[in-house]
Amino acid sequence: MKIIYLILGIITLSIFFFFLIIYLNLFIIGYSFKEFVYFIIRSGLIWLLLIGLLFIYKGIERILKDELLLRCSGKFSRKKL
Repeated sequence: MKIIYLILGIITLSIFFFFLIIYLNLFIIGYSFKEFVYFIIRSGLIWLLLIGLLFIYKGIERILKDELLLRCSGKFSRKKL
């Protein structure tokens, strides 16, 4: 199930960056950076970014917890005195 979250996160972030690169042409038309950021937020692309990051976080979350558990509970780990 975690691999599905990773794949969905990568796909949504890819779509976000694809549209972001396409919308960079707005600078040629004469938009300022402030107007460009406002356009990206207003157009709803920011949701793709947030959802993609959330999916990737959920996909990696368990992997990070397992890795920390393996490091701390190992046979040869350092014990605090």
